[in-house]
Amino acid sequence: MRWADKCMLELTHRNLFEDDGHRSRFKDLLDCYFAAPFFTKGLCKCMYLGAWDNVHFAMLLDILNEMTIERADHLEPMVDNGIVLEQSAENVGDDAEAAILNLSICFTTDTEFDRSCLDTLEVTDPESAYIIKRALLAAQCIDDLPRL
Repeated sequence: MRWADKCMLELTHRNLFEDDGHRSRFKDLLDCYFAAPFFTKGLCKCMYLGAWDNVHFAMLLDILNEMTIERADHLEPMVDNGIVLEQSAENVGDDAEAAILNLSICFTTDTEFDRSCLDTLEVTDPESAYIIKRALLAAQCIDDLPRL
């Protein structure tokens, strides 16, 4: 069984998809980019997060398509794009979007996410706090899968 199939089964088994749209968008991303030279478990975690809604799905799809066209073999272009978007969100005071983008950067750079923002987000934007918590659960499941 392919690693991508194991990943889909594990996330489905643990009921980590919010709805059929989330599952479908994630599967589309996984099927399309699993064989890409820049695919990592960190990218897979971003795919789960990005597949949450159509807006983030489109953002992720744009950067992945650009990386494919440029024949990227690492995630640096995606990280750079995430940093720019996170700073833009911070500049307009969108703490929830900044936290989600920061989480995606942590996933792609394999760094620890600072969960302290969740205390504030649970009050100011409970939906975003929920999304982050679910993405962290999915990330743990992805980490627990065998190596690629």
